[in-house]
Amino acid sequence: MSKTLAIYYEHPDWFRPLFAELDQRALPYVKLDASRHSYDPGERESPYAVVFNRMSPSSYLRGHGHGIFYTLQYLNHLENLGTRVINGANAFAVEISKARQLSLLKSLNLPYPKAHIINTPSLAVTASENLRFPIVVKVNIGGSGAGIVRFDSRDQLIDTVGKLDLGIDQTALVQEFIPARDGHITRVETLGGKYLYGIK
Repeated sequence: MSKTLAIYYEHPDWFRPLFAELDQRALPYVKLDASRHSYDPGERESPYAVVFNRMSPSSYLRGHGHGIFYTLQYLNHLENLGTRVINGANAFAVEISKARQLSLLKSLNLPYPKAHIINTPSLAVTASENLRFPIVVKVNIGGSGAGIVRFDSRDQLIDTVGKLDLGIDQTALVQEFIPARDGHITRVETLGGKYLYGIK
């Protein structure tokens, strides 16, 4: 296999436009299905010039959660070989951890809703003591709004705490709920550290 562009993906429907565009331009690339993948840790050279990582944190909703932690190992392997990886190990580690995202925001002096991180449901009530209700409990590894439960009162949280699911890494945020301004949020995308676009 000659060195080329590799697209490491999990959700094929999301990438059909990209694959179609690459095909139309007759650009060589390789599809790497993150849900069924293996690599040789002993290889000394990557077969790819560039790997574009688009493994999704919400993959567990489609039965592909096993690929999330695997992807961290694979990206680390590629980077150790000197492969250029877009959305590499450090970026992906932040993408799959809401706790790390809050730490990043804190380091940048950017505000975020007050929160506590827990690793067992039994701590949810204690973690909420200094928070203003309503609150949300968010699984650390989520995506597409999955694993978010809202509680309007402390009593409601107490009644439900035994049924909380903290997700695939058993880590969650207990966080103050902030209503969306005008009923929507704005998602901002960046590329190379620069603003690319924002969408409602």
